[in-house]
Amino acid sequence: MPGPALTRDEDLDAAMATIAELAEEIGPRRPTGPAEREAAEALLVRLEESGVTARTEEFDGYSTFTAPFSIVLGLAVLPALMPRRWRLRRLSTALVAAAGLVSEGRLLGAPLTRALSRRRSRNVVATIEPQGEARRTLCLVAHMDSSRSGLIFHPRLVGWMPRWIAATGILVLAGTLLEPFADRRRVRGLLGIVRGALLGSLGLLAEREVRGVDVPGANDNASGCGIVVALAGRLAAQPLESTRVEILVTGCEEAGTLGARAYRDSRDSGGWMFLNFDNVGGPGTVRFLRREGVIAKWDADPGMIAAAAGVADSRPDLRMAAEDAPAGLTYDSSPIHAAGGRALTISVQDGFIPDLHQPSDVLANVDRDGVRRTLEAGAELVAAIDRGAAD
Repeated sequence: MPGPALTRDEDLDAAMATIAELAEEIGPRRPTGPAEREAAEALLVRLEESGVTARTEEFDGYSTFTAPFSIVLGLAVLPALMPRRWRLRRLSTALVAAAGLVSEGRLLGAPLTRALSRRRSRNVVATIEPQGEARRTLCLVAHMDSSRSGLIFHPRLVGWMPRWIAATGILVLAGTLLEPFADRRRVRGLLGIVRGALLGSLGLLAEREVRGVDVPGANDNASGCGIVVALAGRLAAQPLESTRVEILVTGCEEAGTLGARAYRDSRDSGGWMFLNFDNVGGPGTVRFLRREGVIAKWDADPGMIAAAAGVADSRPDLRMAAEDAPAGLTYDSSPIHAAGGRALTISVQDGFIPDLHQPSDVLANVDRDGVRRTLEAGAELVAAIDRGAAD
């Protein structure tokens, strides 16, 4: 039998305790690393204490998004090192770079990701059945791993990061298109500029791996884990009327949403709704992201957007609003969008994400009121979805 429902204060305390355990007691949680595994074990215990029987599902991954994209950029630059007479080899290499960029950016197929995935990671998953017949399934999502610092995430530069990634992608494709005409002097000059810029991007990725440090990830994304664990406890105590709730806490999000992709590909989740919480420990506006992506772009589910807008209108005290140009890169909702699924991400941000991928992303910089507002917004949105507001 479900236990008594927690009060809102107890929900918030549970969320903050989860954030503290992940960010302070466990600390940096590099994808596929031992601390990520420890985080999964800790989350299993916390969910069990909340009345939710959870388990882990393992998958293969790798530790950094630098891995596939450094290969793509390396291949894009490599033709410049080949003799000019090797025209076919140069063109073939440029084509492989472009194909790798497109496949990785689409979050579907991605043979390079599959080839690099050689280390074990895991997702934490659970199911909470409704009181009555299940008419819909809602999956609550957050990621447990944390990222690594680097020059590209410097506070003065991080706002330009999506543009830098988009520009780098354009340059990879431009190099491929120009390569057949490399015998022409002006084209060779353009190719030199393009590949010089790509070499600079490759250097920024290398700088992150060499000089960066793994960060505690209190906001990104122990905060999302805290929200999901607290909501799971509330829903275990008071199941929804007609909505089955799936809990998904992913690994390897920071390596390229690998946990969300593994979950998506391991089950028939067509028609499910995915509500993702990422970077929800800041003091800003509780945003629901109507559009996301960097290389590829996706629109969020219209029904879930409408439900979130309804919550925003009915609860102005939560400071909840839509966002069409979110900060950051891809989210765990992105692979769901890429496959044509229904998803929406909640993130506390106002043009930037506080302490994104910085050593300063610690518990002391998590805003308790931001977590509270997100928790209440999440509970309101889950209730609205159970009433059919997103159907």
